[in-house]
Amino acid sequence: MVSSSTAIHMNTNKSFYTLLQIADSIFPIGSYTQSNGLETYVQKEIVKDVISAEAYLKSILLNNFLYNDFLGLKLAYEYAESGNIEKIFHLDKLLYAVKAPREMKQGSSKMCIRFIKLVENFKNDELLQQYKNSIKDGICKAQHSIAFGIFAVVSGIPMEYAVKAYFYNTASCIVNNCVKLIPLGQVDGQIILFKCHNLLEDIFVKLDSLTIEDLGRCSIGFDIRAMQHETLYSRLYMS
Repeated sequence: MVSSSTAIHMNTNKSFYTLLQIADSIFPIGSYTQSNGLETYVQKEIVKDVISAEAYLKSILLNNFLYNDFLGLKLAYEYAESGNIEKIFHLDKLLYAVKAPREMKQGSSKMCIRFIKLVENFKNDELLQQYKNSIKDGICKAQHSIAFGIFAVVSGIPMEYAVKAYFYNTASCIVNNCVKLIPLGQVDGQIILFKCHNLLEDIFVKLDSLTIEDLGRCSIGFDIRAMQHETLYSRLYMS
């Protein structure tokens, strides 16, 4: 017979590995096709080397992602934990609305739909299916951070782990795009990523005090560059 403490340990290990899988940068949801306006910065030679890439990474995490997808994930987790699907629907509408650039709206929606299609093979939970059906019926627009939060709850992944993994995944994707676009060496990219660890922890602490009223407090500069990406002469990325 397996003891209760051993069973808890086994379940914790399983949820941890699940988190590693869904937060992996190669998880096939199309995140590698999104630069979130970075390609514009590179073509305009604003982000052009290690120093400017590090500054870009830290600024977009703190001044943009914190107030949309990071906060959206936190709220989605809380709503899913309490089983409040109506608040999840409301959050979906708000999060979609505060993303002004068309490509960022569409990119997040595509990633969300692909994410749900993949993870429902792992755990076909009723709450996740309700969100999926609301997207199919046109009630919701689909946001990746919301689907990630719901799946984390139904998979027994603690909020802190889910949020921090999502932080890291976002930062890693940005760094990988910098390495390709600028370009930078792989070692340079890893050094930049390592240097942002303290910032990610600071963002986690700051996130705790934010509410739905803070959703959308983003830097307009990032939105403008993302909009300009739509009309670039040549593009490697979808956003």
